[in-house]
Amino acid sequence: MSAFDFRHVTLTQFLEEIGCRNLVWYAKRLSGNDTGLTGAHQAGPYVPKDFASVALPEIATTNDFNPTIDIPCIVASHGVVKSVKAKYYNSKFFPDRGLKKKYDEFRLTRWTGTPLADVESTGSLFVLAKNPVGGELIAWVANNADEEDLIESWIGSEVEPGQTRMGRGGRTRLEVNRSVETRIPPQWKQAFPSPDDVFRFVTETIPASSETSMVDDLLLKRRHLEFEAFQCAERCEVEKLLAKGFSSADQFLQTAVSLVNRRKSRSGASLEKHLDRIFRDEHVAFEAQVTTEQSKRPDFIFPSAKAYHTPSFDSHKLHMLASKTCCKDRWRQVIHEAERIETKHLFTLQEGISSNQLSEMETYRVVVVTPRPNIRTFPKEWQTKILDLATFVELVKTT
Repeated sequence: MSAFDFRHVTLTQFLEEIGCRNLVWYAKRLSGNDTGLTGAHQAGPYVPKDFASVALPEIATTNDFNPTIDIPCIVASHGVVKSVKAKYYNSKFFPDRGLKKKYDEFRLTRWTGTPLADVESTGSLFVLAKNPVGGELIAWVANNADEEDLIESWIGSEVEPGQTRMGRGGRTRLEVNRSVETRIPPQWKQAFPSPDDVFRFVTETIPASSETSMVDDLLLKRRHLEFEAFQCAERCEVEKLLAKGFSSADQFLQTAVSLVNRRKSRSGASLEKHLDRIFRDEHVAFEAQVTTEQSKRPDFIFPSAKAYHTPSFDSHKLHMLASKTCCKDRWRQVIHEAERIETKHLFTLQEGISSNQLSEMETYRVVVVTPRPNIRTFPKEWQTKILDLATFVELVKTT
């Protein structure tokens, strides 16, 4: 790469340089396993295979066992230069070694002295880029919600916990699950479906289980299918638009902005919609978007608005649930959403929260609710205090 100094750039310059230099990149939210929050040995982010095969071809091979290289990385967000270790754990392809665990994954480790080794970075948006023909890795760890918004606007969609976005230069690669594409209704290929149409397809494809203990898996499976179905429908629409062409640059830009806004709208409403459906299927008494004090509107109130606004109703039988895909820097918003309810519950898909933040949340009587598989991404000493969705459903049904 040229002598451009990534150690002294703004986020806008960082993103512009990725585009100008046609770097391959990926973005994700850092999980507890990535930052060492869970106590995992040699913490560091997992790297998508597609990214590693282009950016790290030296180790993207099964000719050698666990190939490893040292490579410099500029963490531009914090002006830090670090030599990190890139390793392909490929024991899956070496059965003769008799190892119990069969790995097939890429990881970057040895981040001491950078924000990637700081548990407080858990949940932060992370971007990693590299020139495919050589040079160092370039990284950015978002410092606040404003930076995350800027990165997601550049990508063109939100990056939720557990998801990865990849691209090259200023382009985001649209991945489509072909098996899902063959199952979506034919009419979606003619006209983009409404949010209700997509949600109906998802719930009919993955119906509710009669077992309450399954609601955690049900939520995750439905959310995953919804995202893939949305992408398939969007791809069909975009291909039609491209085939038709645009009459002007303004028309093209307006269409692009419309597509990005629709992506953000879907992501923002999706989690609440899935929780709402699960509560109904589980016969939970609740109301959504109830107005409380100072025109606050918590996502869910249990059992009803009438009960909440009846002074004689026992406040210990009232519950509230806020839902946020990622709660880093945002959980404080729920503290005053329902003054009558002493303990607030917050549902999140974030994969891990630091002990410091959890301790502060406990001080304000905010209890985390998350899908059962995500609990293991939280600090071990806090895992018993975190509720899975099934447990929360039983709580509001029996109180």
